[in-house]
Amino acid sequence: MPPSPPRLTTDDHDRASAGLTWVYPVVSRRAGGVSVGINLNPNRACNWRCIYCQVPGLVRGTAPPVDVEGLEQELRGFLTDVVHGDFLVRAVPPGARVLRDVAFSGDGEPTTCRNFDRVVEKVGRVLADFDLVGQVALVLITNGSLVHRPEVLRGLDQMGRLGGEVWFKLDGGSEAERASTAPG
Repeated sequence: MPPSPPRLTTDDHDRASAGLTWVYPVVSRRAGGVSVGINLNPNRACNWRCIYCQVPGLVRGTAPPVDVEGLEQELRGFLTDVVHGDFLVRAVPPGARVLRDVAFSGDGEPTTCRNFDRVVEKVGRVLADFDLVGQVALVLITNGSLVHRPEVLRGLDQMGRLGGEVWFKLDGGSEAERASTAPG
């Protein structure tokens, strides 16, 4: 049996709660249950500094290279504990013990990941292997500044085929920053 994680709450979205690099669980008020986060920015780097951001030690920059196979291993292991194990009973308060989504979010802008399309493809395969495609939402939470990049467009296309959702949070970045990241 995996070690007992700390009891999750809606107030604590600690990315280290599961002891993993790329995958973390949260109890989400927004989702009404458990959201499995995919943190492509464990280096706490982002291309903007949004007003609502609560990432401690945030730095300007991009996601580090993502070990896609390592991310897959973490996600498979974690979903095994959620879907086939007792993670929800061990770590989630009653009333929130349901898996609602897998969300590309975390400690910075996820679309700064240079192999975003490969990551989305791998996450989609894992969700399919667990029969979760169409059962849980696949969500990208983004500032939208890099959606013009080819690897992001390919990833968004894959998300669309998986029934995914994109949530744009546009209350960050100065006008000059928004203009500098615009396509063309």
